[in-house]
Amino acid sequence: MLVRQLETPEQRTKRQCGELEKAWEILNEATIELASRIRSVPPDIFVSLRGAKDLISLCESHQTVTELTPTEIDSYQGYCVSCCGSDIVGRIKCELRNVEDLIILKAINEVGSDFALKLQDKTMKAWQATKPLTVTTR
Repeated sequence: MLVRQLETPEQRTKRQCGELEKAWEILNEATIELASRIRSVPPDIFVSLRGAKDLISLCESHQTVTELTPTEIDSYQGYCVSCCGSDIVGRIKCELRNVEDLIILKAINEVGSDFALKLQDKTMKAWQATKPLTVTTR
């Protein structure tokens, strides 16, 4: 019989940050792919990518990540500053969703819908790398 131990909030947050790092890698690759096809990539994409990567690193290295304050999280540059309070996972997701939206829109406008659909398929894989939170009740 397999018994699954319940995660603490700290463990869950660190696991989710690890999953989001995989999503970040896929979105970073998609950004590089887009950059190879267009003249100039909007700086907002890089701001969100850097902000998400910095927050992922903070999440992985901070001893008690669930005790981070909104001020500490918002001290990292990004598109989603002040959106998520002390929810570091929510903030990272917000930054990564921003990257996804921007690269797809830029691809549609400058390269065409076929390439944009190819990138969208790639970005969908980024979110498949993250597992939805499972809640069980008794």
